Amino acid sequence: MTETALKPLFLTTVRNPRAGAGRVLGMNLPPQALWIALSLISVVTSGVVAALVQAAPIPEGEIGVLITASPVYSSPLIFALMQWGRAVLSVFMLYWVGRGLGGRGGIPEVLAVVTLLQAVSFILVAGCVLLGLVIPFVSSLGLLVFIVWWMWAVSNMLDVAHGFDSPLKAFGVMVIAIFGVVVGLSIIMGVIGGLFAATTGAV
Repeated sequence: MTETALKPLFLTTVRNPRAGAGRVLGMNLPPQALWIALSLISVVTSGVVAALVQAAPIPEGEIGVLITASPVYSSPLIFALMQWGRAVLSVFMLYWVGRGLGGRGGIPEVLAVVTLLQAVSFILVAGCVLLGLVIPFVSSLGLLVFIVWWMWAVSNMLDVAHGFDSPLKAFGVMVIAIFGVVVGLSIIMGVIGGLFAATTGAV
């Protein structure tokens, strides 16, 4: 995909997520390429977030302690792995939940719209942050608008991917999938933490 193809796709997705989803599905992109793209977006996003956190002054008190103890500050590589795992798990959760509620989309279709959404979201959030460096209050307002847009976009893009003809049902898929991803990541990180503690304790 060239820049001349990506820019219209980006603008279409921002203005009309349903049309953006339909366009990316019509491209019939190879799943391998989509998995690579999703992984790259997750890693780049993690790196940018970690860099911003590292560069920003740490507030005093409990908030500062929480920030310094979080993976995004203390272990950027683990944070990047977590974000990659979240992205991959999201694809499968959105597929499983969607199929369970009568959706017809397969993993390639869900993967395509999730990858597009991740890429567009990264650009929009990065734009809000950069704009906030010049006009601070615009950043907060922009992020609020982004959250509203994101929920609207997810509902419509999933609706297209699964063929629901009901954005409300797609919104329900999103809510259930988010809960499933949170629970799944908590279990995975708990297992990894337990194995790490057992290994270090044995040494």
